[in-house]
Amino acid sequence: MKETIKQAAASLFAEYGYAGTSLAQISEKVGIKKPSIYAHYKSKEQLFECVFQDAFNEEMNRVEQAGHLYNLLESYLFLYSEDPLFRCFLASSFFPPDFLKERILRQYEAYLHALERKVKLLLKPAENLEDAAVMYTIIVDSLLVELCYGTRERSEKRLEVAWRIYKQSFMKG
Repeated sequence: MKETIKQAAASLFAEYGYAGTSLAQISEKVGIKKPSIYAHYKSKEQLFECVFQDAFNEEMNRVEQAGHLYNLLESYLFLYSEDPLFRCFLASSFFPPDFLKERILRQYEAYLHALERKVKLLLKPAENLEDAAVMYTIIVDSLLVELCYGTRERSEKRLEVAWRIYKQSFMKG
């Protein structure tokens, strides 16, 4: 039941944000009474923290397991449409609730650093590794913003153009 609650909460937090989601909405989505949530979580804040931590851990894991930089970028397109935990991670990273703002921003920064480390690892011994790593995170940021505010088609086009230029600049040979 605890996992079911977290999944429902992730979906609602992703769609409505922390402030726009109530425990009543979560309990309704799960099909339980609101007080039943308290058997697993002491508050909405604690539930949100658990959901965000799961989302963060999942994303860090994906970066760690990534074997190809383009595939990682391309996976964002799929994840945004299919994975509420990813959407929750993204929405919370861009619009964190005040009570967790500093922690979430630190974790998002750690996520970007993990991406940069992955780029350096996969492109080694390429020239300009530092520039390649920073540019990759710029592409990630751009793609994630486009997913949130644009269309799938624009996101795909942005990825296509950015990757073509990235490859020409940093993946010669």
